[in-house]
Amino acid sequence: MIVAIDVSFASTTVGVFDDVRRDVVDVVSIDHALDNDEVSPLEWLRAVDEAWTRLGSPVVNAVGVAAFGSGLVVLDSVGRPARAVWDDDRSEPDAGWCRKKLAPEWWESETGIIPESRHAVTKMSWLHRSEVEVWNAAASFALPFDFVASRLAGLDGVVTSSAGSIAYGLYRSSDRTAHSDITTLIDSDRDWSDALPRVVSSTSPIGRWNGAVVFAGIDRDRFSTSGTKPQVVRDIAMHFESLLT
Repeated sequence: MIVAIDVSFASTTVGVFDDVRRDVVDVVSIDHALDNDEVSPLEWLRAVDEAWTRLGSPVVNAVGVAAFGSGLVVLDSVGRPARAVWDDDRSEPDAGWCRKKLAPEWWESETGIIPESRHAVTKMSWLHRSEVEVWNAAASFALPFDFVASRLAGLDGVVTSSAGSIAYGLYRSSDRTAHSDITTLIDSDRDWSDALPRVVSSTSPIGRWNGAVVFAGIDRDRFSTSGTKPQVVRDIAMHFESLLT
């Protein structure tokens, strides 16, 4: 049995996939409490716990988290969310600035992406220039799928997979380490040594939740979200099932 967790901006869906019957046996969806079109990352964890309770806390082997990758989780020095998460295009001017400072071809070659408002690097740029106090108090940053998976796994910090790291726009394509040219571009005065998630293998568990192994999270954009919730849960579960073999 595999638990698939699908976190969108507005709601969290948790489903149980029976890997013998090859079908989803139960699904629960919980809406998030939004405040001025922003959401606290703690809402995602609350929603997971509530959905898990409604499902009856079944015995499962593995947990897979897919969440939207277009938000930025800002964490303080002890790993607590320091700001609500937004999911809009307010950082589009910063995306244009990034592309002006370093050519789109350079970004694509060095990081695997061309900066857009959905990428973490542009959201960090926006935060740095728009909310200076929040930026200065921030100790680290994460994408939603990495935050949820890492917290469920019981980690104090945050980890990301090689595939997940691409959406940040801050890691080198060659070795998935933080790119100093980009971190310097965003804030040359910040100590970036522990500011970004540690990159781990997507096939190795990162911890356990309720006795089940947890893998690094993944961007839900990899899955078609136009189907029914059980269909989306099934696709997510089957992806993580492949990591068990």
